[in-house]
Amino acid sequence: MKRKLIFVLILVVIGIIGYKKLAPNKSLLEICFPTIVEKTEITLLDAYFIGMEKAKEFDSNPELVFMNSVNDGEVSGRDGKRGNWQGYISLTDSNKSLVFAIEKGKLINYRVGDVSYEKTIKPSSIKIDSSLIVKSAIKEFNLKSGPKSDSFSNGFHFRLLRDAENIFISVEGLIDGKQAEIFYNPETGEYMGRVQSN
Repeated sequence: MKRKLIFVLILVVIGIIGYKKLAPNKSLLEICFPTIVEKTEITLLDAYFIGMEKAKEFDSNPELVFMNSVNDGEVSGRDGKRGNWQGYISLTDSNKSLVFAIEKGKLINYRVGDVSYEKTIKPSSIKIDSSLIVKSAIKEFNLKSGPKSDSFSNGFHFRLLRDAENIFISVEGLIDGKQAEIFYNPETGEYMGRVQSN
């Protein structure tokens, strides 16, 4: 019994030493579950929370002004995920703003400015994610992804924005080969209309 215990302990020590030598800068979680830790594509809500987390370092009551996915040369977005995003957040208590940029699912840049906006999107208005609206648009309107050759808009793209009266979450792609953007209510998921090029 003692021999078995000693043998097991030796194996554990060898395993720990080998792990430290092979992966000194990685956690066990990163090695066992790399896709969980190293996300490169994220949904609109994921990007929203990344931006808001940074904004809360400067203001206790930040509110989104707008956000959109950014082209990265990949035909992605069919699952509602893109690697690159950008957004504008109003720091309402301090009358300032924060602009942020995300690449490959990580915040890479942000800037605090002196301009603030009154028309914002309150957190309570954002309940529907890009993963849901893209499925709806594909099913209801046969929306297709933009081709890789389109340097402006390949794959599916997403926006969260508002006008004077309404707040929208949208998905952009192709309908019958023509550029189209389909709008939904970000609180309920209700279809709100579309625009399509001629």
